[in-house]
Amino acid sequence: MAQVREIKSRIANIKDIKQITKAMNAIAMAKVTRLKKQLNNARPYQKVINSKLELLLDAGTRDDSDEEETVSPLLEEGEGDPIGLAVLNSDRGLSGNYTVDINRSARDFVRSRDEEVKLFAGGEKAAGFFRKWDQLETSWVGFYEEPDFEVAEAIGSELLDRFLSGSIGELWIVYMKFISDLRQELKIEKVLPLSSSEVGKKSEMETIEEDVGSRSKEDYLFDPGQKEIVSDFLEEWFMERIFWIILNTKASENAIRRKAMRDATDNANELIDDLTLTYNKARQQEITREIADIIGGAEALREE
Repeated sequence: MAQVREIKSRIANIKDIKQITKAMNAIAMAKVTRLKKQLNNARPYQKVINSKLELLLDAGTRDDSDEEETVSPLLEEGEGDPIGLAVLNSDRGLSGNYTVDINRSARDFVRSRDEEVKLFAGGEKAAGFFRKWDQLETSWVGFYEEPDFEVAEAIGSELLDRFLSGSIGELWIVYMKFISDLRQELKIEKVLPLSSSEVGKKSEMETIEEDVGSRSKEDYLFDPGQKEIVSDFLEEWFMERIFWIILNTKASENAIRRKAMRDATDNANELIDDLTLTYNKARQQEITREIADIIGGAEALREE
């Protein structure tokens, strides 16, 4: 009888867990739907702003008044400075290998570089993983759970200040790129300093109707001046890039969590079915044993 009660208790516990995973699956599904809508709304702007960035960089990255002076410090390569690595992870678990893959990639990146690497951890899972590392500079915990441009701007401003002050000579970001509900890609992307070749690789933009490749520097007049326009534009582009990356990594996180919770719910259903079958067999054995005891007792009384 104790075995029957134990199986029944296990079935009840698994049903409770199933309710939790089912609810988390529904929440993750709603978040993925909302974040996909944000990504779709932001994608046309990303395509245009990236095309204009390539156009400005192709038009020339030197100030007309001084050939040795770059038009923006965001185009200057740091020499001998530490590398900055922003790790954009999750604040919560139950998302498969999402948190582990990002943290391991960041760890391998740090170990593979000869230069000093300064870490900027996004999310509780990254902050907890790198908490005891000397390279950890700062962390953002519970900060971009609901991503918007103001949040991205706050993170981007801090990273940009570190770069402009010379605290870091390069900025890399580890994040998960959202491709579809069933496909996400881990990315380690160099964001600063900018160059036209790197922009072409990482802009993720499809070809747009406007032909920007055939234009030359002489086709454009910069007013009030090339340096001011390009410098301001590059900072705006950087903030938009941070926002785009955060949207991608949060959409990926919730897509992976949705799949993990759906698989957990399916596993719970299978366990419940298996345990119910075991419970029925055990209960049947108990009933058979009780009937046998009753019959045996009746026979004993009859013999007396």
